[in-house]
Amino acid sequence: MFAVVLTLLANMPLAFRRCAPMTVLVSCEVPLAVYEAWGYWLGLNQLGPQMALVTLASQRPRRWTVLGAAIIAPGMIYGNVHTWNGSTLDIIALSSMWMTALAVVGDGLRRLKEYGAIVADHAARLVTEQHEREQRAVLLERIRIARELHDIAAHHMSVVAVQAGLARYVLTSDPATAEKALLSIAAMSSEALGEVRRLVNILRPDPESDGGPAARDQDTPDVARLPVMIERVGLTGLTVEYNVSGEAQPLPAGVGLCVYRVVQESLTNAIKHAAGSRVTVSLRYVTDKITVRISNDGRRSAPPTGETGQLGSGGKGLVGMYERAILYGGTLTAGELPDGGFQVVLTLPIRSVAAASVENSARGDLRADR
Repeated sequence: MFAVVLTLLANMPLAFRRCAPMTVLVSCEVPLAVYEAWGYWLGLNQLGPQMALVTLASQRPRRWTVLGAAIIAPGMIYGNVHTWNGSTLDIIALSSMWMTALAVVGDGLRRLKEYGAIVADHAARLVTEQHEREQRAVLLERIRIARELHDIAAHHMSVVAVQAGLARYVLTSDPATAEKALLSIAAMSSEALGEVRRLVNILRPDPESDGGPAARDQDTPDVARLPVMIERVGLTGLTVEYNVSGEAQPLPAGVGLCVYRVVQESLTNAIKHAAGSRVTVSLRYVTDKITVRISNDGRRSAPPTGETGQLGSGGKGLVGMYERAILYGGTLTAGELPDGGFQVVLTLPIRSVAAASVENSARGDLRADR
């Protein structure tokens, strides 16, 4: 009966070995020592301390494993010496090798668990970084869409407002001029609706209704459409001179759109702040770059709130132009002229790393940029 009680005491603590492996190891080894000291079957309860040693090695640092092995070594060696055949030194060596194997297995389990935790942590960081990248992409997309909406609305509505005021002023005294102004309003409104519709189609593509991405890319504003825009702006009272120097070169789609939007925003600012002035729009082509210069000879009446002519000072139009220039690897400067008036100078590389990358993914970039 006493042997049964000792056997139970030597093995029952194993149920708690994951919670307190060192305590369980000692709790198994003490009944085992008493069991062997009373001369019972020596090999019966050896498994309990050995299992506790493996668990200890899998959950605690190696110094705890060495201590646990030292605790169970006497009982194991004593039992093996009295049950195995062979020389005592050989039995001690084999017992030591067996305990070492148990410790190595437990230590391997511990390292595998630590590696699994590292992998799980790395995977969690990757998920977090991916989420952050997606959030940044969404934010950049919102900024690009807002910039495009600003350019469309600010330009067209400024022209419409000026033409509407003119039509109202001469409605009874000069019906012909009023009719021209109303026709201009109709044309600008239709153009604005068309550009907004293209932007909506980019956000919600419908190939059946708009002819697919290729058709949308063909409608993208570029340098070729500048004369039409300048002619319509001239109806507001601005005198706009347009000239091109150098040998004209085909521009990447994104670069052409950037030039168009910068000229459009500059003319819109002239309508709002230098009404009636003379504006010069100059394009100069050289071998590897294009320079666009938009200047007027009238001082701005009053800068918008927060806009002082310095880039980044709060004017959304100037900031938008600057962002477009940076996107395609160019530069943009804007400021008052010494003799009065205002000037914007845009320089873009025609074949740069940035422009080439944009050209290689033209459709995807235009959808985002518009």
